[in-house]
Amino acid sequence: MNLSASSPVILAEPIAPSTRLNNLIRTIEQDNHCSPQRIRQHILDAGLSAQDLQAWSDFKHATIHSYGRKAVYESRYLEVMVMSWDPGDFSAIHDHGHAQWGAVQCFGEAEHSIYVLDGDVLRTVAIEPCHANAVHAVNPELIHQMGNPGESSFLSLHIYGRQEPADFITGDAQIFELFEGCKQLTNGGAFFCLPEEQIVGRRSGLRGDRATTLRHHHQLRDRMQRILAEQEKDGQPGQSALKTKLDQLQIQINFLSSY
Repeated sequence: MNLSASSPVILAEPIAPSTRLNNLIRTIEQDNHCSPQRIRQHILDAGLSAQDLQAWSDFKHATIHSYGRKAVYESRYLEVMVMSWDPGDFSAIHDHGHAQWGAVQCFGEAEHSIYVLDGDVLRTVAIEPCHANAVHAVNPELIHQMGNPGESSFLSLHIYGRQEPADFITGDAQIFELFEGCKQLTNGGAFFCLPEEQIVGRRSGLRGDRATTLRHHHQLRDRMQRILAEQEKDGQPGQSALKTKLDQLQIQINFLSSY
């Protein structure tokens, strides 16, 4: 990545990383031949535990965020993030923007779903467990979703990078929003119900097969219901637009479930 061996590790937050995590970041910085499989092996060799990530845990994240998301390290070549997954948290279906390689390590029992875009139709390839401490390589073509279907919270480590510099490694990531029928572009989290100010663009013409669309809609409905329930609990006035969208979503779910 054209970084010198003495390049300092500059954190996105003023928190000192664990020695193992710091060493991992330096190892990746100094690797001029990065690939998904090489990054996966670097993570395995680092021998990290969930304790190494605790400083960036965010299990009290707002419900409008589909999961907790904190940056550990950012440069024009590399992004290192920690995600926090409470029971029922799921990311939206997404890719990784400008990233050319990456890898993810889960420190709990996650669910990992993989998709393929066939023309303008999104189809599910696999829904499979991601076991605790497993490391999955991320290639630039990957469209996927992660989530916590269990009853225990856990953390995960996400590393993405590229050989050429970019302002945002995962910038212009696409969220595959099957209710709107578009790809939402974002430089932030892959959240359901993404706030309008976090959408930097849209690409229309997306649809999903029946099974993929129905699963997406159920997960979107769950997140919308959580958001509305939190607003009512806190005494906030309900968002009429969100309630209207929820009603429209239920109509689509009923239709898709009828055949």
